[in-house]
Parts: sequence; C-alpha cells; structure tokens
Amino acid sequence: MPLITVSRGSKSGGEALAHLLADKLNCPNLVSREVLVRVSQESGIHEEELFATMHETPSFLSRSTWGKRRLYLTLIRAALLEHAVNGCMVYHGNAGQFLLQDVDWVLKVRLIAPLSLRLTALMETQKMDVYSAKLYIQKVDEDRRRWVKYLYSESWDDPAHFDLVVNLKHVSMETAAATICRMADSPEFERTPERVLELADKALAARVQAALEAHPKTRDADLHVRAENRAVHLSGEIKRKGLLEEITRVAAGVPGVARVETHLTNR
Repeated sequence: MPLITVSRGSKSGGEALAHLLADKLNCPNLVSREVLVRVSQESGIHEEELFATMHETPSFLSRSTWGKRRLYLTLIRAALLEHAVNGCMVYHGNAGQFLLQDVDWVLKVRLIAPLSLRLTALMETQKMDVYSAKLYIQKVDEDRRRWVKYLYSESWDDPAHFDLVVNLKHVSMETAAATICRMADSPEFERTPERVLELADKALAARVQAALEAHPKTRDADLHVRAENRAVHLSGEIKRKGLLEEITRVAAGVPGVARVETHLTNR
C-alpha cells in the first residue's frame, strides 16, 4: 500500500496518471482537492480561501497575512498525513513533494510533457487558440514557481525533490504508470507498522502546530512540535513565562495527545 505524490505542470497529464496509478494499485485513496474539502469541513475555513493558499502567489501587499497562510498549509499537511495513515494514497494536488518532504518512504514523482502535448490538451479542453494556450501555460507555470519559491525557498521543478522524473516525450502513460508501480513495490517505499506509526505522529504534531498557530495567545511563539507515541514535545523560544501554561493547555487540548513535554526557553 504505497504513498505516491505526482507533481506536474498544467496539462501535463498528471491527473490522468494519478487515476491510472490508483486503478493499477487498487487504491481508493486518490487525493487532490479532496484534502481542501476535508480541511474546510473541519475548520470552517472557506474552501476557495484554502484553494487560493495552494495556488496563488502572495502579492507584496498580502504578505502581511503570512501567519494565516502558514496555518492553512499546516492544516492541509495534517489532513494529507491523515489520508496517508489510512492506507494507499495517490496525491496529485499542489506541493506534495514539500508537504510530505520529511516522509522518506513517500514515492515522489515529477511528470513532464512536451509543450506540444500540453498545448493540444489545453486547446481541446478549453477551446483556446495556440497563442492563448501558450500564454496560459506560461502563466500557470510561472505562478507555481513563484509560489514555491515564496513558501519554501526552493525551485518548484528541481529534480532533487523527486525520487523519479518521467518524461512523456519518451514513454507512454501506460509505461509511466507501470514503471512507477514497480518502483513503489520496492522496499524503500514499503508500508510497515513502524512507518505508519511515524505518519500518525507527524499528523498529530501537525494538528498541534495548527492549534498553536490558530490561538491568538500562542500564534506568534517560535515553536517546534514533535510527537512520539502520542506524546507531544515542544521546543523553542517564548517571549514571556506566562505563555508556557497557555501553550501547554492548547497542545494538550488537541484530540489524540496523551501528554505534553515542554523544552522552552525565554528570550
């Protein structure tokens, strides 16, 4: 029951590949916008606002809302990790390679396709002329590059972020899917009980992180959250002593937390 993320440019065939992988792997957990729906239902945040967080590059004037954007990304990461805990998952939404970058056994795939193939797909589905289609693809790709650079200080399409890069110029979609499935079946990407427990701990840590980022008294604290066997460990710096009790209370209130251990220092 592997975990796979598929990164791609606009109209590069990523959605089709993800569906083919899910069919081949008998994997019902095919995830893209579904993770935003889940976060929206759980948090009350409008789905379109979450979608904008995952797709729109902040303008200079909107960068003051970084705290809110960081919270939304933490909630999305938590929901994605919880999807992963439940079994086989193929994720073809934005930034899977970064949202799950600390999970080594997730098979992170980058799909690229010739511009001609992308243009044809866009002209057929959106009824665009070739000039408009080319401008559209250039804009979407550039927006994604800027979005990743702003949030992660990384290059969106750097092959170092992926375990496998597939070029549809040289292989068919069927061959690409078969190759990915064979690689996903290797020991490096095997699901084990120990790895699932690690996923659950990461999901819990993300939930605690989100709770702390959402609370008005703790959102500005410089904290690192780690979970192990439902015990949450908090480290970092706080501005005042009275904040320690509030941080502990907020963390302990997250469902699933068994106990909280703090390793905090005062600035």
